[in-house]
Amino acid sequence: MTRKSAVILAIAVALSMGGSMVVANRQVQIHQLQSQLLLDQSNYAVQVGTLTNLSAPSQIATQAGALHLVDPVSVTQVPSTSLDAPLPLPKFLGSAPVTSRTSR
Repeated sequence: MTRKSAVILAIAVALSMGGSMVVANRQVQIHQLQSQLLLDQSNYAVQVGTLTNLSAPSQIATQAGALHLVDPVSVTQVPSTSLDAPLPLPKFLGSAPVTSRTSR
């Protein structure tokens, strides 16, 4: 084997090892990113589960009971009307204090 072919072989081996090290480093980075993704997805699933439990009907009923909200005694059906006709102003049975929008 000549000196020139030995140098070429050494350079080829060095490039191959360098390339293998770059690929291995990239694979480690990909593994770390995948692990972080799984951790973030797990945390997200826990948060979704927690929020879903908070909005369950039983939780809503419990919260409503704590606020002294009860089922209505009667329900008044609002009649349907055409959207083309202007509606009259509503009539209130009591009075409400008038406050300006800017002072609210």
